[in-house]
Amino acid sequence: MQQCIVIADDDLLIIDLVRTRLVMAQYRVIATHDAVTAVEMVRTNKPVAVIMDVQMPGGGGLSALSKIKSDPKTRPVPVMMLTGERGADTVLQAMDAGADDYMVKPFHPDLLLERVSRLVSRAEKAAAVWEL
Repeated sequence: MQQCIVIADDDLLIIDLVRTRLVMAQYRVIATHDAVTAVEMVRTNKPVAVIMDVQMPGGGGLSALSKIKSDPKTRPVPVMMLTGERGADTVLQAMDAGADDYMVKPFHPDLLLERVSRLVSRAEKAAAVWEL
């Protein structure tokens, strides 16, 4: 069974680019353009990772990140913020809210895949340790 990744971005071209690269790497991808739906997708689909923009409808990515990380059922899911926001304040807000990684647009799709793979691997190792 393919591992699921949720993408949340209001830019459909970014969604298509990220989806294409992840599908090539054998991930199942579900996507949305708003923060509210992203949180619901994480709750209902149990993804191995989330890739989310900061600026999008429905309260924005930082709000969605806070909701994901404050829910004990979704807290372990690694979240990468993928955004055009370069300011240190935004990066710090994302990290304080629980972001596991932060990548700035524009980006190289292969680098994105490598970082997502590392997030998924770390999360799987952490889960295995907690099961011991």
